[in-house]
Amino acid sequence: MSLSQSYICQRIIDTCLRENVCELMSQGSVIKQLASDKDIWPEAQPQAWLEVSHLGTKTLYIPLTPSDYMQEWRAVSPAWLTQEVPGASLSYVKGYRHWLETLSSGLTQEERALFSRYIHEADCASEQDLLCRQAYQQQKQGLSAEFTNMSDWHHQLLFGDQLAAYLDHPYYPTARAKVGFDADALTRYAPEFAPRFELNWLAIEKSLVSLTSTTPDCWPSFSDVGLDIGYTQSHQLFPLHPLTLAGLPELPLGILIAPKSAITVQPTLSVRTLALVDFPGVHIKVPLMMATLGAKNIRSIKPSTIYDGHWFEQTLTELAENDPQLTPLFEHVDEQHGGHMGERKEFAYIVRSYPLSMQDKHLVAVAALASEMPDGRLYLSHLADSYYGGDSQAWLTQYLSLLLKVHLRLWLKYGIALESNQQNAVIAYKNSSLSLVMKDNDSARLLARRYQQSAQHPQRAEQRVTSLLDRRILVEDDEALAQMFTTITLQLDIAAIIEAMASKNLGDRKTMYRHLRQLLLAELDALDRDGVDTEYARHYLLGQTYLPIKYLLSSGSLLSKASSGASDVNKFYGHTAPNFLSERFLCE
Repeated sequence: MSLSQSYICQRIIDTCLRENVCELMSQGSVIKQLASDKDIWPEAQPQAWLEVSHLGTKTLYIPLTPSDYMQEWRAVSPAWLTQEVPGASLSYVKGYRHWLETLSSGLTQEERALFSRYIHEADCASEQDLLCRQAYQQQKQGLSAEFTNMSDWHHQLLFGDQLAAYLDHPYYPTARAKVGFDADALTRYAPEFAPRFELNWLAIEKSLVSLTSTTPDCWPSFSDVGLDIGYTQSHQLFPLHPLTLAGLPELPLGILIAPKSAITVQPTLSVRTLALVDFPGVHIKVPLMMATLGAKNIRSIKPSTIYDGHWFEQTLTELAENDPQLTPLFEHVDEQHGGHMGERKEFAYIVRSYPLSMQDKHLVAVAALASEMPDGRLYLSHLADSYYGGDSQAWLTQYLSLLLKVHLRLWLKYGIALESNQQNAVIAYKNSSLSLVMKDNDSARLLARRYQQSAQHPQRAEQRVTSLLDRRILVEDDEALAQMFTTITLQLDIAAIIEAMASKNLGDRKTMYRHLRQLLLAELDALDRDGVDTEYARHYLLGQTYLPIKYLLSSGSLLSKASSGASDVNKFYGHTAPNFLSERFLCE
């Protein structure tokens, strides 16, 4: 196996253990040593083995090491031992294809088909991992020079996105795969390569489309895209990614493909959100027939997200304006403009405008913080140099305080939990102050009665809630909010960063988690003094031995919706993550 194949394979095995795929952990037995054939294992002897004998006639022995981060046992190798039948000799096996075929051998035909499809995703991930490693080496010198010479906010933001693109998702094993991209598409359209290209355009009859507001000033004219200006009265221009254009089937009546491209763009970390090179304050999100984080996650645009995203933009902006505790802590990008053609997910777009108040700050996506710079140090260390005199622990304190203040208050006072993952969560520096820039909040969760009770105008808030289109946003109790806060803010945006810092010896791991607990308790105490009930959060976050964890691989790729029962593939949870906030964990 190549280095990339081994890397992807170990990530897949590890995730299967974490998510108890095929009941590996619940039906397997952890043993300290093998009874026989000890010499068959050519690698360093592991601390334990997982003996799995419920998948058919074979018995598997998977090498393990103890863990207290996201799972209790981790895989230590892309290989394992197999015993074909009881009493037979052990054989050494490696590779994700063997692994996935072994796990799925006793499943139904439909279930095996999902595993087979995932093998292709793993192939894609290993191929693109190699290409991205090469891209990083090719651009290493330029990345160093670029960082030292950055002066404007937009350059800084795109630099961070490019850097973050080289770092894998902490928990989804084949996040490297952009399924639907070949090597050529990767170099032409992926942020790892920082390409620039022009958008294609469709002219759609105005009677067929819905626009949420007037198109922005950056929009091209019909003549710019090679169409007669007479179409101005009857048609509307829609942006289209070149790859989406290439894969379109026969177009419906009322749609024309413009003969010319227009507006130069550069991909951000999300790939389908494109920064306008000549209009730095504007980004356009367009449908892209590509899947990431699972075969079910096609990056089209559901029209309801245009409206629901703008709903949360308005709501969060209003809260920040009226709550003095939140006012200095965040701003939301302007997402009022978008367009769609009925419910067609391939004919839609969203425009994000960064107001001037954000453009005098240094913006960095959380996804970039743990990325390795060409000098071998984490990007967050360079931020600590710039704003904290090189003190990474001072950096961490302010970062943790900001996230906890914002997200605990939104949850416990207003009934809002945001899916502000590493890509969407952006921190903003201005001199010594730190704040958040929010965007893309169409997948939040809302406890309507709490939001309405806390609103300045409860009746108006109640009416506004009825305008939300995706009713999955509305939840009945605190558990759904707690799950999202835990799996996004705590695990993705905080724990993953602490683990990265510990791996670079930027602080003692347990000490940093103790500090996190202290800051969280201080914020809960502050909310208590403000009349906010924190009892549920205290028990949920501090009193449980295990916390929820997103089972991304299971829901996104290996399980059908019928099997998972999840209405949203990104919100399917297990309850198996060791609680790094518990006193038991911190006192060990």
